[in-house]
Amino acid sequence: MQNIIGKIEKHDLSDEQISAIAGAGHNTLVLAGAGTGKTTTIIGYIAWLLATKRAAPEEILVLSFTKASAGDMSQRIMASTGKTIRACTFHSLGLEICRAATIANRPIIDGHTSNTVVRNTFEQLLSKNIGYRLLAFKLMSKELLGKYGKAAKSEDFQLPTDDYGFNQYKQNLIENAQTIIQHMRQNSIGIDGMRELNERSGGKNVGRNREMLQLIEPLYNAYISNFRTTHGIDFPGMITDAIRCIQRGAYRHPYKYVLIDEYQDMSRPRYELIRALRLQHDFSLFCVGDDWQSIYRFAGSDIHLILDFDRIWRAWGPTRMFQITTTRRFRQSLIDASGAFVMRDTNLYVKHLNNPSDKKDYSLKALGGHTEEERFNVIVEQLRKLPKTASVLLLGRYRSDINLMIRCDQSGLFSIDQSTGNIRFLEKPDMDIRFMTAHASKGLQRDFVFLLCCSGGLKGFPSTIPEEPLLGLLLPEVERMPHAEERRLFYVAMTRCRKKLFFVVDQSRPSRFMYELHDRICPNIFRGVKLPPQCPNCGEALRLRHAGSDPSRKFYGCIGFPNCRYTQQCK
Repeated sequence: MQNIIGKIEKHDLSDEQISAIAGAGHNTLVLAGAGTGKTTTIIGYIAWLLATKRAAPEEILVLSFTKASAGDMSQRIMASTGKTIRACTFHSLGLEICRAATIANRPIIDGHTSNTVVRNTFEQLLSKNIGYRLLAFKLMSKELLGKYGKAAKSEDFQLPTDDYGFNQYKQNLIENAQTIIQHMRQNSIGIDGMRELNERSGGKNVGRNREMLQLIEPLYNAYISNFRTTHGIDFPGMITDAIRCIQRGAYRHPYKYVLIDEYQDMSRPRYELIRALRLQHDFSLFCVGDDWQSIYRFAGSDIHLILDFDRIWRAWGPTRMFQITTTRRFRQSLIDASGAFVMRDTNLYVKHLNNPSDKKDYSLKALGGHTEEERFNVIVEQLRKLPKTASVLLLGRYRSDINLMIRCDQSGLFSIDQSTGNIRFLEKPDMDIRFMTAHASKGLQRDFVFLLCCSGGLKGFPSTIPEEPLLGLLLPEVERMPHAEERRLFYVAMTRCRKKLFFVVDQSRPSRFMYELHDRICPNIFRGVKLPPQCPNCGEALRLRHAGSDPSRKFYGCIGFPNCRYTQQCK
């Protein structure tokens, strides 16, 4: 078979890749771990289909999740096969279907335009409508309602735009409203449908959800009105509109083989689009993905679509499943530690990655500090030890985690461009340093990675910021294992490095994931980094406190107070 396909991207395919390609059936799922060559496998399968004349180029479709990955895939397929194969995003396919079905070249309304319409409507109502203002204050926080509620009833009340808390809560509220409206469009559900869904499934949050819908209704109406008056196609509704076009027979597809990259990111609407195409005219489905890297539930991704692959596609015949486990991206010590960490979730597929060429050097290290300054200093100290032309990634859970570097750089050691994430270490100007969030880093790799946010608390890792309950009704069901998706996100962060990973541990309030690595997986990387006792109730850190004014009466209290009231006497 290797003779038929030839080299793919200048390399022979591995035995595992050849097995997946040669053994592919009508429904195929290839589980490919981080750095194991997912894209190469897809290109190899296409080369096999073309070489054996199972399909002509126009009968093959490759679907990806971002414009960049689809463009990269298209170029790499052309370079290896010399053929032009349609490789696009689900939304691009949806747009093609909508336009083919309606003939008219309807304009696309981008997300920025839609969000601006929603934000402007919100600002107008907030400033002019007293009832709406009070409702917004109530949904922002009880603290704000108590602070400004009485004054907010007055028509001449000025919004407290110089109040930091107000601005933060307001920004969060409008972003939640925008996200909810987008998911309503993605799921083809209007305000009345949301009210029915809330009364049926809202549970203890039914009251807050009613108020949130009251706030959202005029914003949703403005959103819908905007794309109706412009006769446009909106991005969130593109896929559901395409499904309707297929179902009414307004579009016919020509495909015999459909390949899906990053299958772990599938959402229900995307699944329904593939299902509608198969019901119209069946094709072989070849999917490549990694359940360990499913991290986009907030965007609608449903991990059950990969975990239940066999059951979901059973109507189209039996499933064949393969694994690709050989990686040369990172060292075996990191493979073992990250694998043991992510596989604590027993709902995931068991995979054992390996690097056959590794020397088994230890490639993880914990750096610690009780204060931001201490953590900043250990990062600087470590950067000074790295090769002057090293590529370095500083990873945060949130964009705000870069503030550690900004706030503590009193001596001007760094030049930081917050808009791009590019960082220049003035002592080593040839060092390639970038900051990004763990989500944004997926698919990338660098020599050295510093995980900045190894803290507990609301904006820690795992994040414990509560989800807006109304949004939760529109998203896939939360998994039963606590912090399941945050665990996978942490795994993605761990597996971005080729040479060494540094955990920058907040020793005053460490992440519960740090306790897990320390106690169960790789205790030897914590030399010199002592962790405080862990709360047995919630998993956060315990902090030494004083009872009343007597400094001799000490006890441990959970940093999760008041949500967790666990205490422990000092021995």
